[in-house]
Amino acid sequence: MKKRLWWGFGILLILALASGAWWMWGRSQGPMKVKAIAVAPISMQEEVFATGSVVPVSRQEVRVLTPGLVSKVAVKVGDSVQSGQTLVTLDSTLPDAQVAQAKANVEAAQTGVNSAQANLDELKKAQSSAVLSISSAASASGADATGSSLPQFTADQQNSIPQGNAINSSTVRQAEGALAQSKAALKQAQEALKVVQVQQSQMVYKSTIAGTVLEVNAQEGNLSSVQQPLVVLANLSQMNVESQLNEVDAGKVQLGLKVTVTSKVLGSASVQGAIAEMAPEAVAQPSVQGNSSPTVGVKISLDKVPVGLKPGSSVTIRIVVATREGVLAVPQEALFQEGNKSYVYRIQGGRLQKTDVKIGIGNDTHQEITAGLKVGELVMLNPSTEFSEGMPVTPDMGSGST
Repeated sequence: MKKRLWWGFGILLILALASGAWWMWGRSQGPMKVKAIAVAPISMQEEVFATGSVVPVSRQEVRVLTPGLVSKVAVKVGDSVQSGQTLVTLDSTLPDAQVAQAKANVEAAQTGVNSAQANLDELKKAQSSAVLSISSAASASGADATGSSLPQFTADQQNSIPQGNAINSSTVRQAEGALAQSKAALKQAQEALKVVQVQQSQMVYKSTIAGTVLEVNAQEGNLSSVQQPLVVLANLSQMNVESQLNEVDAGKVQLGLKVTVTSKVLGSASVQGAIAEMAPEAVAQPSVQGNSSPTVGVKISLDKVPVGLKPGSSVTIRIVVATREGVLAVPQEALFQEGNKSYVYRIQGGRLQKTDVKIGIGNDTHQEITAGLKVGELVMLNPSTEFSEGMPVTPDMGSGST
């Protein structure tokens, strides 16, 4: 029993000595040294970063609505073409036959119109001669009692128009009707010809822009596909960049802002551009995990197209959305968040003071402080959970200020 008591006293003594040694060592060490920086006014730019892809300003995809036999492919990938140049021709045997038949129909209809017109003209001429004949006969018998010089036709005289030629008003009206029908038939034949001529022209596909051939999917002797374009071409001298911005960044961007574009294919070089278009709405794209956060599409017009930048190339864009001079700012690594508030640790009187700050514009390295700090105050860098309010520290200024 006594032996156990001695063991207990021994353990307590060792613990007491260890605690005392730790306390003495801690006092000899003094306050913990922490990296710090003095708050100072600087010039700041708030920037928005995003990724995007290069797209040509002008692009043409040659597609067919119904399959057809490809008779000729006039271009290959990499060819430069002019506007109006033939790209692909489909077999036109059937449309050619349809056009020939339609032209024959138009010629026949025109012949019918000419015949109907000639018949009507002949009838009117004969009718006019008959009227003149009766008028002469009436004049020979003398004028009426009133002395009128105009011929007055009795019923017998009106019926005395030569009936052998059947030149009366009814016959003329019938001839006029026949002419109208002939003209309608001609118009219908002409419209039918236009339709088949359009179908015939659709057998030949031409470029609508000047550019470079990017894809050729058509093969001579094979049916054209409706799923993919026969030929794709684009003007590679003018390019845009298309990108998606998150809704927060999109709220900071406006048309005309300057953009710096970089890419792996350009190495250390960059190209300048400007915001040319912004989508009118934010759209959440569906994914396997559900709808993603809404984004806003933007289009950036490049000032020039550097060598090596091709359609489909991935790029990084940097947009300066705000520039301010003489603003109070701290490095991003000085800030920490609790809930919706931002804090820093000020160093005052050799101790940490947790300080609530209001922030303004920011970039990758610094954050503007609009309230909570003054010029010259020291703030701690890289705060962690091991630090707390009132903790004694010694500032290590390192390179100096912000």
